[in-house]
Amino acid sequence: MSMYTSTFFDEPIDRIGTDCEKWDGLRQRENAELLPMWVADMDFRCADEIVEALVKRASHPVYGYTDATDAAVEAMLGFMERRHGLHLKPEQQLMLPCVISGLRAAVLTLTEPGEGVIVQSPVYGPFYASVRENGRKVIDCPLIREKDGGYQMDLNAVEDACQKGAKLMFLCNPHNPVGRAWSKTELLALWNVLNRYGVTLVSDEIHEDFAFEPMGITPMLALIPEESARLLSLTSASKTFNLAGLQQAVLFTRNQELKKKLADSLHRVGVVQGNIFAMTATEAAFRYGDAWLDGLIPYLKEGEKLVRRELEKRLPEAVFSPMNATYLGWMDLRAYGFGEEELMKRTHQAGVAFTGGTFFGSEEGFLRINFACPHSQTLNAMERLEKAIIG
Repeated sequence: MSMYTSTFFDEPIDRIGTDCEKWDGLRQRENAELLPMWVADMDFRCADEIVEALVKRASHPVYGYTDATDAAVEAMLGFMERRHGLHLKPEQQLMLPCVISGLRAAVLTLTEPGEGVIVQSPVYGPFYASVRENGRKVIDCPLIREKDGGYQMDLNAVEDACQKGAKLMFLCNPHNPVGRAWSKTELLALWNVLNRYGVTLVSDEIHEDFAFEPMGITPMLALIPEESARLLSLTSASKTFNLAGLQQAVLFTRNQELKKKLADSLHRVGVVQGNIFAMTATEAAFRYGDAWLDGLIPYLKEGEKLVRRELEKRLPEAVFSPMNATYLGWMDLRAYGFGEEELMKRTHQAGVAFTGGTFFGSEEGFLRINFACPHSQTLNAMERLEKAIIG
């Protein structure tokens, strides 16, 4: 077993030639060798325990149809209780290929064409697509931006949307891209509004393991224990343990009526759990991944400090949103006067790629940075960003 210290995470890993979207896909699409600080996967080696489990399973030369085991479910639920104080039963989970399939299934199953779904911009782009591409209406209740670049919920806007007939809400907890872990007080206040109007809440909690503060991140199901609650959450080992290419996620709900509706919808379109290697890796991650994760979190926290320090030094007019969770930073570069097309052109010419803010429904002038990589790579990216903005 490796010692998961900063030395482990400092070690660069060459992903070029592995058909990864982050490096190879970007270079092919842009026809340039760009340093990728965009899509949300990590440039770190997976935990040795996960690799060993995959190698062991791959050594058996038959890869036929495979069931999810009781042991795999037990490992997952044990992790949720151990890391988040969330106690759930096996019958309160439903395995999926990915969180986005859960978002889309919720829209199709729990709303009718033309009905409204609440989102809070700026937010993860597939929230919008999951609604619009299924013939529903996005009701945007934008987060309130504060003077320091931080964000708060606009509960008055949420209540207004509920009064106007919204049926469903997508919550990002913690929030991508602004790096905000919502407090128990905020989440309870939101729930009280939604519950008053009978609006179902879908909480995307895929980044729930990346908390920078001792208070941690509160899963909605830990806050709202009632079995009748119109509440479900979506999460995955994919972000926490860097397994996105294996495609497995989970839906949690205590409401068995909601679960049955969603399970029936997923069955009708043939959406099932992840593949044999996804199940192997996910079980190993949840059972044996704590040491790796415990080493990763302080490394990411130092990465956030590095980005903030370099921005203050190199681009003092930029605003880096205060963050207490995730490995995704939100940079406001509007002071430099560039629209998104120009920002993307300049950063690519400087040899670095970020995610443009309009992907999240924001106005132009914002970039999201993924600093889940060796600190040397983050520093290199900040040098290139400075070159892109001021030459």
